[in-house]
Order: sequence, then C-alpha cells, then structure tokens
Amino acid sequence: MAIKKFCVIGLGYFGYNLAVRLNDLGTEVLVIDNHQEIIDEINEKVTHAICMDSTDPKAMKGLGLEEMDAVIVAIGENFESSILTTALLQEIGVKKIYNRVISVVHERLLKLMNVTELLVPEAEAAEHLVKRLVMPGLIESYQISKEFGIFEIPVPKSFIGKNLLELNLRQKYNVNLITIKKILKKRGFLTIGEREEVEVAGVPSPEEIITEKSILVLFGRDKDIKNIIED
Repeated sequence: MAIKKFCVIGLGYFGYNLAVRLNDLGTEVLVIDNHQEIIDEINEKVTHAICMDSTDPKAMKGLGLEEMDAVIVAIGENFESSILTTALLQEIGVKKIYNRVISVVHERLLKLMNVTELLVPEAEAAEHLVKRLVMPGLIESYQISKEFGIFEIPVPKSFIGKNLLELNLRQKYNVNLITIKKILKKRGFLTIGEREEVEVAGVPSPEEIITEKSILVLFGRDKDIKNIIED
C-alpha cells in the first residue's frame, strides 16, 4: 500500500498538532510556514519542513503539491493569505484541499471558490465543551449523528471490580462498550505536539474485570451516557 502524502500550510496550534499527528500515523508530511523558529521546532517531527511564503506562485509550484493526497490550509489569522494560498493550490491542480475557516465571510468566499472541505476546529471545540458542561465527568466525545456518539468516561465507582458480564451494559443502560483505555502518561496542558500515552484493551471479553483507573469507551445516546455518569 502506497504511503499517503499530505501538506499542512500554517503551523499555529491546530496546524502544528495536525501535522505531528499525521506523521505519527506513518504518512509523509510536508509543512509550510513563514516563521523560521516554528519550522526549526517541528523539523524533526515531520518528513519535510519549509519556511516560505505560501502565496508565492514560483516557490509553491516547485513542491509537487499536485501529487499530494491532500493539502490542508490551516492558516488561522491572515484572511488574505488563506484565500490567496487556496487559489494558488487550485491553480496548481491539488487534488483535495481542506481549509480552516476563520470567519463567516471567509467561509462564504471559500464556498464561492468551490472549496467543500471546510474545517472549523473552534466550533468542534465548543461542541465538545457543551458536552462536558452538561455531562460533568465526560472525558471525550465523538458525535456520529444527532442521536448517537462515542463517549469516553472514567469508570463509575459502582463498576469497579465487576466484569462485563455482571455489568450487562446493553440491557441495563442501553449502551455498547467498544473498548477500555488506561492513561499511562497525561498530556501537558496546551502543550504543542505532545501526545497522551494510552493502553487499549482491544475488544474486551465478557470476563474482563473493570479496574479503578479504567476509562470506558462507549457507544450510545447522550441521555444514556448521562445516566451512567449520574448513577
């Protein structure tokens, strides 16, 4: 299987972490930013790192971006630079362009340019915070539809020492257990590029005993997850 190739343009908090994560997953990652100190910092964490102006046609056309599986424009502040970079990528013939949305006007312009892959990390963060506010104790959530999602919660005290057969989560709480996680090393607060280290149980057997430091990864409805947390 061919190794996927990606380019991330703009190395703010979002772009930096995206690039490092893509590299960790075994892809080839080219990053572009106009701040040399950021390029120096990320250089050992990605395949290639280049300090340059992404709106420079001559420089951009020599990078082979048209051969990338996708290019992500993660520029977070410079409205004009984001639009000019996107237009240049279209001119070069990039197959797939993902663009971070900075504002409502920016979104409208991107749609007029026929850019359909729009990223709004701030909106996703807000949605995640809403879940944590209404469900205190929730660690993480991934919405699949309006009704269903995947949720990570710390193990309730009443679950500790019991196996999955005894807990009977599907019948009692109307949820499915996907897996069990344990955090080996926590990520530092607002630490760029640093990742959490976790141990994952895989597909748990019915005899799996739930321990105190377990994190349950569950599939179900918001209301059913909330019932477990509040039980």
